[in-house]
Amino acid sequence: MIAKIREIFRYKDLIRNLVIRDLKVKYKNSVLGYLWSLVDPLLTALLFIIIFSFIVRLQVENYPVFLLTALLPWGFFQSSLLGAVVSISGNSNLIKKVYFPREIFPLSAILSNLINFFLSLLVFIPLILILRVKLSWALLWLPVVIVVQVLLTGGLSLFVAHLNVFFNDIAFLLKFALNLLFYATPIFYPLEMVPRRFLGIYLLNPMAVLVSIYRKVIMNLPLPPLRFIFIAVAISLAIMVGGFIFFYRRENAMVKRV
Repeated sequence: MIAKIREIFRYKDLIRNLVIRDLKVKYKNSVLGYLWSLVDPLLTALLFIIIFSFIVRLQVENYPVFLLTALLPWGFFQSSLLGAVVSISGNSNLIKKVYFPREIFPLSAILSNLINFFLSLLVFIPLILILRVKLSWALLWLPVVIVVQVLLTGGLSLFVAHLNVFFNDIAFLLKFALNLLFYATPIFYPLEMVPRRFLGIYLLNPMAVLVSIYRKVIMNLPLPPLRFIFIAVAISLAIMVGGFIFFYRRENAMVKRV
């Protein structure tokens, strides 16, 4: 496994080129360009703000920031998986011609979306200051939370990228699963709205825990119970390691099928 990681690192130039390609394709002929990395979640947030501030009337302080604090990491998670799931099958011609670690394709999909995530944060942080959200030293934990989310996203990306080569339905099932998971994550509602009797099962969703931690480090809102934070980190690590091993062991069969 260590040898494989070193091999991937040797192809860093190829990874960089793939990331640049993905970013150029995504924003080609776009007037706003990279600003769409924030405009997209802003428009989604505006819709939820109208619904849950004026119609359903959720009593949440600084609701726009509350929403964006969850929508931005969720957008990174969702876009990375949707990009990764077709990253192998969509590059079959290149894979058959030249050898290089095939993990590079889902990895480049994650990195390009991670760059978008960072760009959106650069615009989001001044917005937080404008809306007078009081930041604390907890903000220093933000890189740690991002790393854990990258591990979770990376492992899942390796699984779905590989499986989609054998079963084309995986890409469609993934969209459906992400839609379900969106509502099973406290994005547009606070964690406190989840009934206590369901909270133990609910917090087994690592994204639910990660979103809550994002809100802690940015808005200083309460954390979920500590044991669920450890469980979320353990699940993320296990998924990353499991996805890497699964992809590595099944790589030859995947290349023959692609």
